[in-house]
Amino acid sequence: MKKIAVILMRKNSKGLLDKNIKLFCGRPLCFYTIDIAIDSKKFDEIWISSDSEEYLNLCEGEYGNHCKYIKRAKEVSLDSSTTFETLEFLFKDIKEDFIFMNLQVTSPLRKVEHIHTAFDMFKDCDHLVSFTKPKLSKSLFMDEQKGYLVPSCHGGNYRRQDEPEHIYPNGSIWMSTKNNYLRDKTFYTNKTKVYEMDKIYSYDIDDNLDFEICENLYKNYIK
Repeated sequence: MKKIAVILMRKNSKGLLDKNIKLFCGRPLCFYTIDIAIDSKKFDEIWISSDSEEYLNLCEGEYGNHCKYIKRAKEVSLDSSTTFETLEFLFKDIKEDFIFMNLQVTSPLRKVEHIHTAFDMFKDCDHLVSFTKPKLSKSLFMDEQKGYLVPSCHGGNYRRQDEPEHIYPNGSIWMSTKNNYLRDKTFYTNKTKVYEMDKIYSYDIDDNLDFEICENLYKNYIK
């Protein structure tokens, strides 16, 4: 089947204004994800989709015919729009099945080998998602009510060694086929393969502090 990289970039961002094109180590943030997709040599097509002509023109000026540039409709570019709604909009008129990898622009620390490993692992499953281990156990998270603590189940007698291990999606890689994804309307099923990535590659940018942390990591450990 054809292999497609999907790179989604919405213009409005509440946490960090225009974060998808904000200069990251001197270049627009989105370029790092596009570079990895191209350098991996795994994709037949790279789709860049945005509701912003400015974003699409910026990418086309840098990458030309290496990518396909798709203007996204406003109704699937809202704060309330889900990933499924956006991907359904892109896929709905395509009859043939294909493998796709959804690559989030705000995960700039992934490397080419992560793309290769994901493709190697994409067997005997319907979907594949990259995960990492959290720094803190979820049992350390507690509630507050009217200014007072609602204690957690362990009552303060916490030992990290006794806690079960959990994982969470790190935002770097979501992989599926068009038919499987449109059928399930999610990447998360009991036929989803877990690709566990090291923490250093798993930072996701939501705000300015995340941005600065990722720049530091990229300059000193990744580049």
